[in-house]
Amino acid sequence: MRAPWRAVATSALHIGFLAAPAVLVLGLFGIAAYTARHDLGNGVRAAAAGLLVAAVTGALLWGLLRVPNRPRGVAVNRQGQPQLWRTVRRVCEAAETTDPDELRITAEPGVRLRERAGLLGLTRGTRCLEVGLPLIAGLNVSELSVVLAQELSRFGGGPVEVLASRVRECVLHTRRELTAGPTKWLFAGYAAVCRRLSDPLARSGVLRGDAVAVRLAGRRVTAATLRKHVGLRLGWEDYTREYLSMASRVERTPDVLLGFRSFLENQHRRTQLAERAKETIAAEEAADAARPTVSQRLQALRRASGESEETDERPALALVREPRTNVPAVENRLLSEGLGERVPWPELARMAADHDVAVKTARLSAAVSQSGVETEPTLAGVLAALHRGEGRELINPALNPGLAPELVDEAVVDTLTELLGAAVVDALVRAGRAQHELDWGGPPVVRLPDGRTLDPDKLVRPAVADPRLVPGLHRHLVHLGVPLEHSQPAEEEPEPGTSGVVSPVRVAGGLHDMVVTDRGVLLLPSSVRTLRRVFAGALASLRRSEHERLERVAATPVAELRESPGAQWVDTRDVAGAELHETQGSWELTLRLYLDEYAVSELSEGVTETVSEETEEELAALRVRGVGDALEQGTPYTGLGDLLGARLHTTPAEHSSE
Repeated sequence: MRAPWRAVATSALHIGFLAAPAVLVLGLFGIAAYTARHDLGNGVRAAAAGLLVAAVTGALLWGLLRVPNRPRGVAVNRQGQPQLWRTVRRVCEAAETTDPDELRITAEPGVRLRERAGLLGLTRGTRCLEVGLPLIAGLNVSELSVVLAQELSRFGGGPVEVLASRVRECVLHTRRELTAGPTKWLFAGYAAVCRRLSDPLARSGVLRGDAVAVRLAGRRVTAATLRKHVGLRLGWEDYTREYLSMASRVERTPDVLLGFRSFLENQHRRTQLAERAKETIAAEEAADAARPTVSQRLQALRRASGESEETDERPALALVREPRTNVPAVENRLLSEGLGERVPWPELARMAADHDVAVKTARLSAAVSQSGVETEPTLAGVLAALHRGEGRELINPALNPGLAPELVDEAVVDTLTELLGAAVVDALVRAGRAQHELDWGGPPVVRLPDGRTLDPDKLVRPAVADPRLVPGLHRHLVHLGVPLEHSQPAEEEPEPGTSGVVSPVRVAGGLHDMVVTDRGVLLLPSSVRTLRRVFAGALASLRRSEHERLERVAATPVAELRESPGAQWVDTRDVAGAELHETQGSWELTLRLYLDEYAVSELSEGVTETVSEETEEELAALRVRGVGDALEQGTPYTGLGDLLGARLHTTPAEHSSE
């Protein structure tokens, strides 16, 4: 059977891409040898040119071929998990593809076949199948087989199709991993041609995977699994944000898989995720020519024929050998280190909720002490200030300084309601008159001794919005047994959290690393020079070292970075306004700052310049200019927008009509 012409063309293009430098160098040396027979001097010069071209192309190819493609997750061998391997082998037979060399469990809600191939996919390498732990928690055996078939079949077909698919994956992975520099600039063009040529091939691979899944599990199960997989991804995001985040706050280790199963079995969550999955599938746009949308795949499945004689509705967890010991062992290796002892979910939720209300009560105390309002930071003191109509002044220090003016009134009510409600719950919990209980349908609930639940938002919001209702709230709190003299020590200045790093940027004529945090912007003198940045794009070792350096900067506490020689700190409280002007291939950020005796920023002389404003206040301007080949770590630009909020005005780049 003839291979599709796109597979042949993709393979031929890749072979030509790798062979072209060798042909060029050999041609130059041939010219040098021929020239030397007639003119030794010109022959030597031609040979020198050949050596230079050989060195440059060798460095570029070396940088491409050394891009790592490391597997993720925890490896499981055939002896340790025979049923999992048996399922994978059965799917490979149906897909007519070879078994993977490794099987790994990851924390992602998906399946991925990763191959560490040589020569950018030209030669076969170690194949590693990565299976997400959330799939084992949320699918049954037949559904897991469907997801495995859909991934493994993408790399099936004849030898030429397999080669073309492998080349495509390796080329696109290399393109994503490359940083700035000549290698990226030159390789990006080839990667774009390779992708465009092989997009229909990748699309047919996805549809082939669905067809194999139908043969394995039937059309009904395959279609249901496509929809369910979308819901699992959405559910895993919610579960990670709402529940797994509790573990880091109280430094305890949770039962990840069992918790996710309980999350998915909650009736409210199940209904909600099903509705959101439908909406997500309906709203999905066909933006990628290589991957049909879920709606398109479901439409194709309606035309498919065949139903499996039997389905295995056992939970996929049944494939795991000795899950009581093996699952926690895998989870411990996937989770961050230093989380502490493993605790059941009810206890973990109680500890996290108690911690959260205590932190918010401390925030309320800090706002009271910084506001200038003459009152005690206790519940009684806050209620008295609220009754006098001083709620806005009292909570102002806790507001985001980047809020748009039209949103301030709403933010005052919401923030004061949140912190005052948390302080009420904290007082009840510490007095033994309430406790937090785990709820898989939403946040932990507050349970009173008589079995009733307490909603702190409904309790305090009316009085926050209308100070005339404060006496009624006071009587209700007394009836509940809330100790009104309760407070927490005011929280210290919070440690800034790093959003991302951009390196380098230009400030006052010098190169700096810009560290964007949730409290301000830190500028560190950059030790990386232009020549090193250029070679970082060609040499894999320099590229990795630059990534590792930025990762170290992002992981270092901001307080420690501020002690670095030459560090410049711009505190968000000193920012009056900001303008981001985008130019072709670069940008310029101008920060207008209050640098009076109340300023908390730390800037050296000569870094800023005085600007004239139509106000009596004198402002300083700090200009930060982007560099075209800058590297990024994290999400610095999103963090900058969140930090500055309504104070940031953006001017888009002007495009020439020529």
